[in-house]
Amino acid sequence: MPTKIGDSIARALRDNRVSITEVKSLITQAKSQPLTAETKAELQTLLTQHADKFGVTATRDLRTFLGSANITQPPAPPAPPVPATPRAIADPSVLTKHTTDTTWKPVQGGTLFVDGVNFDDVVQGSIANCYMVGAFSAVAQANPDAIKNAIKENGDGTYTVRFFEKSSSGAMKPVEVTVDGDLPQSSMGSARYGKARESSELWVGVLEKAYAQWKGGYETIGNGGYPGEVITALTGKSTSYTSSKYTDANTLFTNIQRGATNQKPMTAPTHGKESGVDYNGTGVYAWHVYTVLGAVDEGGQKYVQLRNPWGSTEPGSDGKNDGIFKMKLDDFAKLYQGVDIGQ
Repeated sequence: MPTKIGDSIARALRDNRVSITEVKSLITQAKSQPLTAETKAELQTLLTQHADKFGVTATRDLRTFLGSANITQPPAPPAPPVPATPRAIADPSVLTKHTTDTTWKPVQGGTLFVDGVNFDDVVQGSIANCYMVGAFSAVAQANPDAIKNAIKENGDGTYTVRFFEKSSSGAMKPVEVTVDGDLPQSSMGSARYGKARESSELWVGVLEKAYAQWKGGYETIGNGGYPGEVITALTGKSTSYTSSKYTDANTLFTNIQRGATNQKPMTAPTHGKESGVDYNGTGVYAWHVYTVLGAVDEGGQKYVQLRNPWGSTEPGSDGKNDGIFKMKLDDFAKLYQGVDIGQ
């Protein structure tokens, strides 16, 4: 395939003569870009094979240019990037009961996100932190970018996670926690604590590990807590709490529906076993936090849509066993203490 200057040469030869104006144009074109050996050879061929078509001045100018022009060597290809040396960071302590049978390993073939961030990615592990992973799922549902923007992959096997906490002035300030990609595994080789439903997706385990590192270990975060605090840590925004006991059901429904419309993260805790609320046969568990997905009115019947952070086990029998279900508003108001709604 001819070069651009080769096309210009062909046009100049159409009338079987090469004028001084055409030669100057060819020289200008050659000077406007790095002079390659191919371009110089094309001009040299033009001069030697078509000398009879040049005037004296045109011949002199082109010969002078070719005698003084230096070929520009192409730049050397960039050196391949040097792989970063994996960096190890001390891991947070595991639950006391797991100290003798937990190993730390990276997930083979793992990637931070698989098909983005989804509320249904989150699966709770063998640790009592439903309040935390329920909040992870709630934020992923309402604002997946808040999760994606919170975790930075450093390229050396580590991740820096940004949380928020209140400063002494009351304003929210970012807190960065860096952890490596080793995640806790049981003696059977399965993920010990929080994980994604897709086994190669890492964000749930990395986020949970960073939170544990920040708060002082898995024992600290693994014995209950407040989902509103986790939502605030991820979004930098406070939450409001609507109590089922002190709020009528319709107002509760309206608040949930408005929260879903405005894409606010929402969670709902159940009562404790000593509360007098009977959970037998309900498919709902005491002392547990669920993610609230929304509220709908179907044929005059109001429902609250929920997700169990276990990623399974829900009331009803839709055959999916994915933890996602809807519950009549009156039942929700009886079985759940209330709703945390992000601002």
